[in-house]
Amino acid sequence: MLREEQAVFLLQVQQRQRAQHSRMAGMPLEQQIALQRDQIGAMTLREYRPNSTRFANRKIRTDFVEQLTLDAMAVYSSLQPPADDHAMRQALHERLQTLVASVAPNATLLQFGSSVSGLASKGADLDLTLMPTDPKHQNEALPIEEQAQLVELIAKVMEDSGQMAEVHARPKARVPIVALKDSITGLKCDICMCNQLAVLNSRLLRCYMQLDPRAKPLAFCVKHWAKRRSVNDPYHGSPSSYAWVLLVIHYLQTTSPPILPVLQDLFSHAVPYADAGLVRTPDGREFDCYFYDDVERLRAAMGALPANPASLGQLLIGFFRRYAREFDFVKSVTSIRTGAFLTKHAKNWDKKEAGFRGDRHLFCMEDPFELTHDLGRVMDLPAAAWLRTALKAQSRRK
Repeated sequence: MLREEQAVFLLQVQQRQRAQHSRMAGMPLEQQIALQRDQIGAMTLREYRPNSTRFANRKIRTDFVEQLTLDAMAVYSSLQPPADDHAMRQALHERLQTLVASVAPNATLLQFGSSVSGLASKGADLDLTLMPTDPKHQNEALPIEEQAQLVELIAKVMEDSGQMAEVHARPKARVPIVALKDSITGLKCDICMCNQLAVLNSRLLRCYMQLDPRAKPLAFCVKHWAKRRSVNDPYHGSPSSYAWVLLVIHYLQTTSPPILPVLQDLFSHAVPYADAGLVRTPDGREFDCYFYDDVERLRAAMGALPANPASLGQLLIGFFRRYAREFDFVKSVTSIRTGAFLTKHAKNWDKKEAGFRGDRHLFCMEDPFELTHDLGRVMDLPAAAWLRTALKAQSRRK
């Protein structure tokens, strides 16, 4: 998307959100979710056209679906970290905070990634970001030079402590980080600077995963499948684990009836739109990171509406059918921000940009906060073809 078009697009989104807040903030939460379901259902019928109705109508044996549900739950259980994992991560977090305080006394380490979203598997890394303690300064941009200096200072403190087996400072990376391995727990950890966007992304995912007992097992199984098929590495041209989780959430938002609501489109009258969630990144860009996060109220409101009875096995089949046979890779964009299928044209992702090849928006996934970021942009034509082959192969299994 060109710079001028980005600015126009983001302004239009902000105007729509402000109007939506004014219209819905006074409604009971249950009514908001019901209205949301109607709108998403209408958009899905109007804009979403399965590419293979023959496959969509194929019957799957009941015994196969039941066994798949059992197998999926077994996979989910096998991937869970040990019972003491959370306490171990918290203890490491606290030790690192103590060490960092000697060079950054007015800052605190915050967790993000799978440790926060609840999607950490056995042995997952611990991701931390250094943020100002004072909330008034958390939206202030931090020059890349200062980030690099902090990375070098923190790395020296970690090395001198004698508590870390490996410490690597990467001050010149696009995102300066300190990579280390704890001698006591064996956990690997990355520390970056001022990445509040990642903290909020992780909290958004955690909220979604807490809303329905099928969401987390489905996300774990899809992530496990992607890892086994070597299609979860953006450095080698495939979607990240984060992107796969967004696809799971979007699928659950667009089932009939929806299993998950659209959290960025639910509002509380007690929270003025202007104060809802403006975040400024270290490079000076601003993002609206508001989402409704009262899980207990959400569960109560969802419980008063018609439920989707699909089993985990049925949802797994539906997920792979969606992205193997039905999703329109040529025209469509997934968006958990709206719970809809946007068009590449609406996002200006069907245009060739200066300095880029024109074939990089091949499997489009809108980041929920960084709206001009296509998480599928990492894929080239061969990678996209391999991914679709893997999805189709999985969708044929019965």
